[in-house]
Amino acid sequence: MAEQREWLMFGLAHAEMPFEVVVAALQELERQFVREARTPAERLHLKRLTALNAVQAAFDHERPWEDFGTWLRRIRRLGFPTLWDRFHVSTLYVQSLPSFREQAEDAFSMLADTERRVRKRSKHRHSRQQMLDGIDHARRDAARYGIEPPGKRER
Repeated sequence: MAEQREWLMFGLAHAEMPFEVVVAALQELERQFVREARTPAERLHLKRLTALNAVQAAFDHERPWEDFGTWLRRIRRLGFPTLWDRFHVSTLYVQSLPSFREQAEDAFSMLADTERRVRKRSKHRHSRQQMLDGIDHARRDAARYGIEPPGKRER
């Protein structure tokens, strides 16, 4: 299943398919695998993967809030499978802010929550520093467009 999803995403990206086509293909793949899933946990995992891939596609296609926000809300409602997924989505959210600045408070709040979770990891874990570096990069990227975390602007 994972291999099929990866090939689908690779093929759609390589063919430069529109966002709507990517989402429809992801949803069709989800439907196919959900029918074959044996447990509710497997079905939930499949839905999470679709939402994660759709958020990434919305970011890649520079979609408006109506598209990005729909999938962001879905993954938040379903829950993040891993801290890496939470990290990835929260950094994409902050990096997308030039397209929907009105979401800055929520995006930086999500990023701060992710950072708190990452900082709880052992300092000896290589992934901890990788994620902290990615969080700093997302903040710098937003700052290039004059978008700062709420509260920082008043200083």
